[in-house]
Amino acid sequence: MTQELVKITGEATGQVYQVDATFKLKSVADGKVVLEGKALSRAAYDRYEQIFSNVRAQYDAQNRVARVIAESIKTRVAAYLQTSV
Repeated sequence: MTQELVKITGEATGQVYQVDATFKLKSVADGKVVLEGKALSRAAYDRYEQIFSNVRAQYDAQNRVARVIAESIKTRVAAYLQTSV
């Protein structure tokens, strides 16, 4: 099965949802930043004729991106806390 990204008419059949996030972990004692970083995630989704299907596909892509970003930040904070103790 071959999926086309662009129809012959030039209309896109898929999209990519991207989130760039930055984070800072601050010390409660003095408010200084002890860890900061960036996380990036992308999720592709297909576009359909039906409006509800498009909304649902984008919503699912947003959820996938959010989970990846959250896991990335969680892993970095855990690694920092493990090495700083």
